[in-house]
Amino acid sequence: PQAGYGFPAPQQGYQAPPSLFDWFRSVDANNSGRIDSRELGQALQKGGIQVNDYTAQKIIAMFDKDNTGQIGFDEFQQMHPFVQGMSTGFKKRDKTGDGRLEGREVREALLEGGYRLEEGTFQLMMRKFDKERRGYLGFDEYVALSVYLSNIRNTFGFYDRNRSGQVTFGFDAFVTACISVK
Repeated sequence: PQAGYGFPAPQQGYQAPPSLFDWFRSVDANNSGRIDSRELGQALQKGGIQVNDYTAQKIIAMFDKDNTGQIGFDEFQQMHPFVQGMSTGFKKRDKTGDGRLEGREVREALLEGGYRLEEGTFQLMMRKFDKERRGYLGFDEYVALSVYLSNIRNTFGFYDRNRSGQVTFGFDAFVTACISVK
């Protein structure tokens, strides 16, 4: 993943905590050396971070280099600073400390990350991730939104070779772009 909205810049000299391997090994139920989304959720919970299975699947998809739907310890180790950065970013943006980002906090985070969306687009995006129409995003929705925006940005960037912020799609290219967004 690239740095940007919700994504911390890679940490220079990041050193995984010694307990990281123990977290990984303790949830690898079949000792395969790989964990799935359920096991990832358990590992993150041991580190004090709660995610639902949908969000765990999205995180795994970002770091699963061989597309097996599981990650090994190396991938888990690469994922760790991302999840830690997401948690830190969420807490920083959660001005009231209530465990949720109100619409204005999400809008500020988008602007801070360089995303200038029109109001209608912003509202549509909020409806996509705030499925219960509460007017805020919890940590899970925040991570899912961030992963989605990263995937969209990467897909759009593939077609925006001149970096103009504009692309012209034929229908086939549009379908391909839509399918490629995880």
